[in-house]
Amino acid sequence: MVAIVLDRERHLKLTLRGMLAYEEQTGISLLEGFNFKDMSLRSFTALAWACLVHEDKELTYESFIDTLDFADIPKLTEAVSQCIIESFPDKEEKAPLAGKRRRG
Repeated sequence: MVAIVLDRERHLKLTLRGMLAYEEQTGISLLEGFNFKDMSLRSFTALAWACLVHEDKELTYESFIDTLDFADIPKLTEAVSQCIIESFPDKEEKAPLAGKRRRG
C-alpha cells in the first residue's frame, strides 16, 4: 500500500475490486495494459480512485475528483505509479509449482 495525503491520509492499493471499478468507470480493462503517457486525465483519475476503493467502498469517482486540485496531480502520479509497481509480482516470484516437476 502507498500512503498519500489528499483530503485526508489515504492508502492506494490496486485490488481486483479496484480493477473492476476502473473498467466500469472507463470501459478499459487494465488486463490489456496501459501507459501513463497515453492516459487522459479522466482515465488517470479513475485509476487513482480505483486504487482507493479497497479502503472506502462508499467513495465515488465524483466525490474523489472533487477533493483534488491541479497541484495534487504530481504527488498523485508518483503515488499511483508506486502502487502499480507494488501491485505486480516481481519477475522472480513465480507460481509455487512453476518450474518444478511433480513426482507421483
